[in-house]
Amino acid sequence: MRKHPVFSPRRLSVLVVLGLFFAAALPSAAQVASIDYLQGWVDLRYPSGDVVEAMIGDELEKDDTVITGDDGTATLARQGAAEIVINPNTVFSIREIDSGGQKETIMHTALGSVKFKFMRLFGIEPKISTPSSVAGVRGTEFTVYAGDEGSALFTVDSGEVMVTSQGIPVVLYEGEGVEVKAGRAPGEKFELKGRPIDYSSWADEKQAEFSADPIAGLRGIERQMDGYIREVENLEYAFAENNVLYEDLKKQFNEIKENLGDEEATKFLQEKVTPVGHQESIIFSNLRYFALTAFSLKRYVMASQFSLIKAQSLVNKNDETFKDFMAIYDRIILKIEDRIFNFLVQNDI
Repeated sequence: MRKHPVFSPRRLSVLVVLGLFFAAALPSAAQVASIDYLQGWVDLRYPSGDVVEAMIGDELEKDDTVITGDDGTATLARQGAAEIVINPNTVFSIREIDSGGQKETIMHTALGSVKFKFMRLFGIEPKISTPSSVAGVRGTEFTVYAGDEGSALFTVDSGEVMVTSQGIPVVLYEGEGVEVKAGRAPGEKFELKGRPIDYSSWADEKQAEFSADPIAGLRGIERQMDGYIREVENLEYAFAENNVLYEDLKKQFNEIKENLGDEEATKFLQEKVTPVGHQESIIFSNLRYFALTAFSLKRYVMASQFSLIKAQSLVNKNDETFKDFMAIYDRIILKIEDRIFNFLVQNDI
């Protein structure tokens, strides 16, 4: 059985300690997919931080990550309901978030391209996310592309997919696609006209656009990061409010036990205290989801762009672009350190 991650002592806070306590009370992780096919280099990264070679038959749990190399391909089966083909040079994970008291699956492509085929949908429809966008599945077959400068591309082979970014939705139907840049609303829909999208060519094109105006590109990434930080802050506030209520209920429980006896105290515990404690764990789990998504944006997008612009600055030492880029980059890093790192563990990093 896998161990739950432990928060680094250097970043401990009362909120985090309480969050871990309540999260531990949740049911243990269940299988979310299994590996049906492998080719080339494919690794699995567990929440513990361990990285192992993937094998056919491996079962994936929530927050496991599949990483493919230049020649790597993996096909996942999800409970007989979906087939997920992870293409080369891709980072993909299946996460969960609580939505209205029900678990909602989030399939996250941090980098690369993934093809989804849903044989059937049941319960809450899964969400498909990239560092810059979220899509709701209403159909059967589509592909997601995530570039290393933050852009995303969605193309639909059959069915219907609703892509949302910055609160603006776009509905795609069979034979349609849309591109989303980091921190921006979706672009105009376009028709595929039967032509396949080559991920490498598309990613190179997006990288060239970023290099032509890296300041505008990084500002888009900052807007995206600010959105994740707002989600974390809202959930942190909700956690603190819920905890005040929980502490008050615990005091009432002790008073009832002392004055009315164990039977009444047990009833109060089950009806009042336990539901609030469970809500605490849900809030914290959602908070962790947004913190991890924000860190994914830093790890797979910001780090890539920093390396690119740094290399360009070494070639052209008189270019002021790098100085302006670093001013924005450092500002984003400070935000992450101040608002996100509190909710990450060493194994996340």
